[in-house]
Amino acid sequence: MDEYLSKDNKQLQAALETDIKKGLTDAQVKEKTEKYGKNALPQGKVTPWYMVFLHSLFEPIQIILMIAAIISVLAPLLGKGEWTVTIDDFIDFIVIFLIVIIDAILETVQTIKARKSMDALKDLSKPKAVVIRNNMQQEIDATELVPGDIVVLEAGKYVPAELRIVESSELMIDESILTGESVPVEKTHKPIKSTTILADMQNIAFMSTFTTAGRAIGVVIKTGENTEIGKIATSINKNDEEATPLEKKLSQFTLIVALVSLALGIIIFISLYFSGNSTAWASYLMVAITLAIGVIPECLAAIISITLSFSARRLAHQNVIVKKLKAVETLGSVNVICTDKTGTLTQNKMTVTKLVMDNRVINAKDYTNEKHDEHLDYFLKALVLCNDSVTENDERIGDPTELALVDFAEVTGLDEQKARDEFIRIDEKPFDSERKMMTTVNDIKGVKTVFTKGAIDQLLQCCSKIMIDNVTRPITQEDKDELLKIAGELSENALRVLAFAYKETGNEGNKSNFESDLVFLGAVAMIDPVRDSAVQAIKQAKAAGVKVVMITGDHAVTALAIARDLDLAHDEKEVMNSKMLDTMSDEDFLEIIEQIRVFARVNPEHKVRIVDALQKRHNITSMTGDGVNDAPSLAKADIGVAMGITGTDVAKQASDVILTDDNFETIIKGVNEGRNVYAKIKRAITFILGVNFSNVLAIFILSLINSVSPLEATNILWMNLIVESCIALAIGMGKNDDSLMKVKPIKGKNSLFRGIWFSMGKIIVFLTICSIGAFYFGMSFVDKDHIMNIFNDETYRKILESHGYNDESINALAESGWYQIFKNHDVPMEIKLEIGDYGRTAIFMLITCAPSFFVNFIKLSQWKTSKKINMVTNKPLIVSSLIAAGLNMIALFVPGINNNILNLLNTKEYFDHWYMIPVILCLTITPTIAMLLTDGIVFVSYHYFPDPRRRNKQLLDSMIFEDKKLLAQKRAIEKQKRDKENQQ
Repeated sequence: MDEYLSKDNKQLQAALETDIKKGLTDAQVKEKTEKYGKNALPQGKVTPWYMVFLHSLFEPIQIILMIAAIISVLAPLLGKGEWTVTIDDFIDFIVIFLIVIIDAILETVQTIKARKSMDALKDLSKPKAVVIRNNMQQEIDATELVPGDIVVLEAGKYVPAELRIVESSELMIDESILTGESVPVEKTHKPIKSTTILADMQNIAFMSTFTTAGRAIGVVIKTGENTEIGKIATSINKNDEEATPLEKKLSQFTLIVALVSLALGIIIFISLYFSGNSTAWASYLMVAITLAIGVIPECLAAIISITLSFSARRLAHQNVIVKKLKAVETLGSVNVICTDKTGTLTQNKMTVTKLVMDNRVINAKDYTNEKHDEHLDYFLKALVLCNDSVTENDERIGDPTELALVDFAEVTGLDEQKARDEFIRIDEKPFDSERKMMTTVNDIKGVKTVFTKGAIDQLLQCCSKIMIDNVTRPITQEDKDELLKIAGELSENALRVLAFAYKETGNEGNKSNFESDLVFLGAVAMIDPVRDSAVQAIKQAKAAGVKVVMITGDHAVTALAIARDLDLAHDEKEVMNSKMLDTMSDEDFLEIIEQIRVFARVNPEHKVRIVDALQKRHNITSMTGDGVNDAPSLAKADIGVAMGITGTDVAKQASDVILTDDNFETIIKGVNEGRNVYAKIKRAITFILGVNFSNVLAIFILSLINSVSPLEATNILWMNLIVESCIALAIGMGKNDDSLMKVKPIKGKNSLFRGIWFSMGKIIVFLTICSIGAFYFGMSFVDKDHIMNIFNDETYRKILESHGYNDESINALAESGWYQIFKNHDVPMEIKLEIGDYGRTAIFMLITCAPSFFVNFIKLSQWKTSKKINMVTNKPLIVSSLIAAGLNMIALFVPGINNNILNLLNTKEYFDHWYMIPVILCLTITPTIAMLLTDGIVFVSYHYFPDPRRRNKQLLDSMIFEDKKLLAQKRAIEKQKRDKENQQ
């Protein structure tokens, strides 16, 4: 690009084969379009929906589930010793595969929805370009531009391609998306020396920057991916997408569960083989494989997808678009948020906050209520008439500083449009960087009046008088010293000071006299004020243990002043500028980075270095940004957050999350949502693994004792359907628990197993004990008469006789009781299963009904945050628990289902032993009661009887809190004192 900097217009025309006056011809446009292509930023590869679906289908946990599904078909066949296949053998297989497919569909749908939301954001503003072609001025889509096109720029228009300016008039361009500098820069059409530094290319207009003032004509020198923005977009597209923390944790979790299930299967088979009849090894293998599969949470992938989908939908209503489902959880893991200042923490709107009038400082809000007088009348006219900005309806064109002046005048009572129509501009002396002033001459009711604005030190040199309390008198040196002192104090607080003066007679024929013998009116002090919501959001972030780091292109003084207003930083030691950063080695920077709260005057490469250093300190880091210069750091961060309103397409493309309202508060909402997502996923894991392990443990123990499994495959399948498919799926559908924002994030590795062992252990212990107790309670109803009734049944009599039993040995077998029958390896399995109906029914009722109760009371860590018990009701979970209980009643009491399908007691036998059901129901709620009592004891001991180490820590935390409280009060008093001194 530097080859075009020093060329004059003739050389440019020759190099680009164009005519600056007439533009390109249609034939040239067609030829160059074929050569250079469309003027569009390179897009990342869009993965087709079917590839998204296949990728979701073949994630590690899904593969294990599919293997488990295949084993669920093979295991019964091995157990039976024959290969006759019926539809019943495929029930497990069908259910598991349906779960896998549903999960993949949910993931695909959410990904496509997020992609459509992004496309909708891009379609909001498709840029146009005014060009000269065929000696005619016309408007075209910016994508149709080619090198050599002649483009007309005006205030309020985006630069549609890389331009070498050939004509200009007071051209100012906002290059913040590229450089991060919020103040517009002045451009020239004159040739300059070649340079590779973008900020020094004063005769180049960069693609996607914004024209704030003036007009110009430029010739296109670069388009599309060859522009500076295009180069960054290309580099972003080449980056490989990293797995989110949740994906990494799920992969680790899947591996651990797979190894545990394999180990359990081996242990169970060996134990049964050596404790039972070795000839029944196929039956034992089936039991071992069935129980090993029972450990794997088949529905976990679907639960995660449903939980993430619900959260993504909630976030969309809160102005957060999530491009990738699993990025929701990453938001909750964040413990450092690196954020831009302008537009995110501040309002992105310069605002007049103080006035310098009558040699004193007045709050702008107070001044708007003062009585209108001659002084105010001239002052407001100076604000509006010596001003080139335009505000009409929703259109706001011009320098942010000038727009702020118009806004203040409007609020104070002067209508901009009426004033400019009534007081016509006769002449002007435009602003330039050497004079640092601008002057206009307006007709005020027949009197030619000069209005001048500029830097206060320059303007005071042109003033011979000053207006104080509506009286004009000669200005003294003491007046000037006092005004400069006030302006200096305001500048130290990051306020931009602009002064105003006037005189009623002017020689419009001689512009050199415009800016002399002026009457000083006053000055305004303005700043881009902080968002009130951002102040609250930072408080919430601090309470949540999330560190907020402000990264800005502003000077350190301005950045620190904003940081103080946000209660983000208060000392110069917490601020680091780019010069300090450049002189530091990586090792020194790593040592100090945890203490820095504000980075000022940074370049794009600095942002990447900051994020990299924070990650090396084991932080989960979020980066917010809107400009092209933010894209590399957005891609580098664990989660990149782009602005939806002011954000460039490149920034949105590099990010994981898009804020449609550009508000920092929205990020904190995302953190809250992410933490709740993670808590719900861990709660689901706790519940499913707790139930699965307790069932496996109970069945294993009873199988070892009795040499026969207390449950059949259909019973286990029903339990999985009820517990995982019906109850667990609803865990992620409930409302959020805001108390999670009081829990400090865990720095570094945070496994899915972390913090769940106690809750999972309670489930395993209490549910296992109650399950075993329920089985033996049920078997207590099996007496000699019941056994003889079974033996006397024609079907079972034939089975016994086929195994060598006669009447005498059958009576002796009945006399031995059910326990000895179970231990007897010669008794056919069909007989044992029939005798075990009472025990099977009892344990079946407990393991299917008990989870419906205690699932609503599973809590993890948030109970530590307060002595007040915080109950968050999950209505979908309550409904699903009731549905599960209802389905269990159908399974237990509907004839045909209970005895024929599930091999449970028939309905008649319930009435013969009427107290069996109430007792088992009491056992069913026993695990819930035991868990609540345990939680109560732990809760009370934690909050009211802490151990010595934690008691000392509480005292230290209390002292630190009081110190911080006193420091905050002291800062508030100092701020009030400064404001009062400024007013005086």
